Amino acid sequence: MLKINNISKRYLKTVALDKVSFEVSEGSIMGIIGPNGAGKSTLLDIISGFQNPDEGGIYYNDQPVSLFKEKKQLISYMPENLTIYPDYTVAAFIDFIQKATGYEDSELIKTLNLAKLKNRKIRHLSKGYHQRLKLFFALSNRKKIIVLDEPFNGFDPVQLIEILELIKEKNRQGRTFILSIHHLYDAEKICNYYTLIDEGRVVTTGSLETLRHKFGVEKASLEQIFIRALQ
Repeated sequence: MLKINNISKRYLKTVALDKVSFEVSEGSIMGIIGPNGAGKSTLLDIISGFQNPDEGGIYYNDQPVSLFKEKKQLISYMPENLTIYPDYTVAAFIDFIQKATGYEDSELIKTLNLAKLKNRKIRHLSKGYHQRLKLFFALSNRKKIIVLDEPFNGFDPVQLIEILELIKEKNRQGRTFILSIHHLYDAEKICNYYTLIDEGRVVTTGSLETLRHKFGVEKASLEQIFIRALQ
């Protein structure tokens, strides 16, 4: 279990996160949802070790993540604005990642449909295929926790179905996911738990059924719950 405990982060006088606490059960798919500027990306940066909190800590199975030999051995992170070497070909980048991680997954390359573009430079990829390459970067390892910031940007509806199924399959294989998702309809398709944050604070957390019961809206969609929670 990953425990986020009283995380706070400030930038000068701006409070980005204010005592954020929630838990992510092993094998779950947690959706971090909230309006623009709520602090979602800052939170994912801190969970993944790209920023340090001003207060609070991150724990895995009751041990501070900082005590692990390398946090990078535990958590794989795909930031929303990840930049991949633009002058590499797709094949060269895949080879670089595989050699760096010692992990090869030909099925992942096939599922992401990257082989046909192996000789194309990354700078010439469409947004959707650039996103696929970022997902390859995040998933091409043996790490237990995968953190993805807006992973579905750039996909059309058919492509999105493929990517959702890929994440579900990796989840069935034992990986835990934490996803920041802008479109609540997509979040409802993939996540089994949700943490809603607004203005740097946790508003509520739980499964869809738990949130429906909490807000007294039987059979409501995640979007309807989101609107009610922020009123």
